Formats: sequence, structure tokens, C-alpha cells
Amino acid sequence: MKNTKLILILLMLTGAMYGCSSHEAKGEETAKPKAAQQAPERSKKESQQNTASIDTADWIKVNGPARIPILMYHSISSGNSLRVPEAEFRGHMKWLKDNGYYTLTPEEAYIVLTQDKMPSEKCVLITFDDGYTDNFEKAYPILKDYEMKATIFMIGKSVGRKNHLTERQMKEMAEHGIAIESHTINHVELNGLAPEQQLSEMTRSKTLFDGMLKQNTIMLSYPVGHYNAETLKQAEKAGYQMAVTTEPGAAARDQGMYALHRVRISPGMSPDAFGRMVEHSRQ
Repeated sequence: MKNTKLILILLMLTGAMYGCSSHEAKGEETAKPKAAQQAPERSKKESQQNTASIDTADWIKVNGPARIPILMYHSISSGNSLRVPEAEFRGHMKWLKDNGYYTLTPEEAYIVLTQDKMPSEKCVLITFDDGYTDNFEKAYPILKDYEMKATIFMIGKSVGRKNHLTERQMKEMAEHGIAIESHTINHVELNGLAPEQQLSEMTRSKTLFDGMLKQNTIMLSYPVGHYNAETLKQAEKAGYQMAVTTEPGAAARDQGMYALHRVRISPGMSPDAFGRMVEHSRQ
């Protein structure tokens, strides 16, 4: 009889322990959607921490709103209007170096645009869309030669695919002043998608690069430059701090931090012509 009672007590204790474990597991599952909803808020706080870590004590205060040329490249090769040959790209970078231009990181650009102070009187943000292999093989060595920073907007699904950057290449560049930011996950025109589809394109890409590169991805480039009013809302909701379009001209916050303009760089542009365009866009 005593043995029977002992067995019953053991069974009851085991059931209680199992019940607690099951309850905790269910609690974790229900917490996941809540955590996902809070991700943009965490990203915003992380972004603020990233910018707060930049020493701006010696930066120049300017009359706002500050304006900066965000230069837009794609492939460093030959063949169409989106491809700038390697020799021309080198000439452009040399012109920037010779004329005292400071190349910004995305975090530095955010401070310039929101706080109206700059690390130099002459600043640019160099960007590349799509993440082609030649960004690593041709542009990256030139940028290193001139000690310049740049930003590559990478398509999430294209990582490791033919003619596109690999994870290893992106990690190497990220360690040497080349930021990897988002060009969405599938590179589809956002203005043709429903709001929840737009958000998915943006959040999946951000999640990918946040994890892959151990970073807080703060900047987005809209595929083909196409967007609508809903896109601007979803970009902020996804946790980005700013986004760029293909609208021509220098960037300034009065355009909206999720609709920043860029200066398109086309093939056939000599260093002098490039320089005139950059200088004009600052005015």
C-alpha cells in the first residue's frame, strides 16, 4: 500500500513538472510575435546608439537644412547607362580626393542631415545599387587606394549568386569602411505591392544583413527608385532611419528622410565634368 501511494505521489510530481515546462514553452511561443513587433523600436534605439558613438566635437555647424550629394553608381564596368568603366570611376575618386572631399558612412550622413553639422565643408556619400561582383573586384581596391568609404545597397536574394557579392566579400568590405545596406530582399518595385508585402521586402532584407554582418542596417534604397506614400511609412516601420530614391539632386531632410535624392553618375563623365556636377549639387 505504501508503495502504491509512493508511486502515485511520484506520478503527480512528474505531471506538475511537465505541466510547468509545457507552459513555459507556450509562453515563449506567444512572446515571439510581440518581440517581432518591437523589432523596429529596438532598431531605432540601436541606431541612436550608433550615431551617439560618433565623435562630432570638431564637426562644422551649418545653416540647416544641411545638403549632401549622395552619388549613385551601379556596376563598375562597360555596356550600358548604369555601368561606369573602372578608369572613369578612378578618375572620379581621384577628383574627390584632390579636392578635399570627405566620404561619409550612413551613420555620419544621418547626423549631417538631421543635426546640421558636418565633419568637413565638403562631404559626399558614395553609393552602389544591386551589389555586383565588380564592386568588390574593381571599386573596392580604388576606394582603398584613396582611403574612401562607400555604401553598397545589396539585394538580399542575390547574395552569392552569379555576378553578385558573396557573404565573404561583403564581410571583408564591411571591415574596411564599405557599408552594406538594404536594397530589399527580392528587388521588386515596391509601389506595385500591398503595404504588408512592402514591409516584408524591407524587414526580411534588414533581418538578413543585421544577422549576417552583426550590424544594425539603417539605410534602404528603393528598387528602380519606385515608391509611393505607403512605402515611406513601411520603411520607417521596418526600422530604417533613412531611404534613398533616384530623384535627382542633393539630399536634404526637407525631402523627407525616407525620400532622399541622389546624384546619378553616368558613363562618359570626365573627372572635370564629374566635379562640376558634384559642386553644383552642393549649392
